[in-house]
Amino acid sequence: MNLNLITLNCAEYDKYTKRKSPFVVACYTFNYRSNEGDKTLLDQFIVDGRNLANLVNPGAANDGAQARSLERIINNCTAGAMSEYLWKQFLNRHGEVVSETELVEVKTQIDLKILSNNKKIEVRSSFPRNGIDFAICSSGYEFDIIGPYSNGYKPDEIQKDYYIRALFHLAVIGSKRLPSGKIIPVVEKLIDKMKVDGFKAFLTGGATWAMMSDNTISTVKDFIPEDEMSIKRLQEKTNFRVVPFSKALDTNEMYELIIAERA
Repeated sequence: MNLNLITLNCAEYDKYTKRKSPFVVACYTFNYRSNEGDKTLLDQFIVDGRNLANLVNPGAANDGAQARSLERIINNCTAGAMSEYLWKQFLNRHGEVVSETELVEVKTQIDLKILSNNKKIEVRSSFPRNGIDFAICSSGYEFDIIGPYSNGYKPDEIQKDYYIRALFHLAVIGSKRLPSGKIIPVVEKLIDKMKVDGFKAFLTGGATWAMMSDNTISTVKDFIPEDEMSIKRLQEKTNFRVVPFSKALDTNEMYELIIAERA
């Protein structure tokens, strides 16, 4: 895999963007077909994703009503496993700073911890259909850094110290008509896209707990996260604290904050 740092100047993409400062993202590129090391690593993400999906949703594969939802969960879990690994690699590239948290119980988000003080970092992923520039820079449809469930939110109680993001562009490749007559888009499948040369994964900044606690920076949104890992919650919207990308820290800024914790 190859790492490149890319600087997005949002005003060049959307003159009405709310993002006023440049936004640095980390882009990892994989070549599944021509690089044996990349193939081995991506295959392991897929295995890890399936294993996590089976832990979160035991028996779903044998339930016809849930089988289709399980495929989506596998997709989400695979993205989660890859996001955790890549953020760990990025943060540790000049010295070991973070590690994975121990899986004590089945959970619905992926965490890292800072080795020096055990502070927690939550990793969330999403799948923008219109590209990474759109997700970060769009004036009307920018994505967010996802924080805690708002129904468990307490401003004076830290739930996670840092919240970080990964994005995977999955384009619309067609449409289909449901039995109800509704037409829905057909989107690329992450696992299929991983198995070709030139697959890209993006690490896209984050936010601190202090930012999540600040109502001038964060807001509350009612939605189903795209990386939801539980079939039971796949159709249930939940209130989350979020920081829009226009107010978020970019990937380099998150890196500098987190590595400063090792002192």
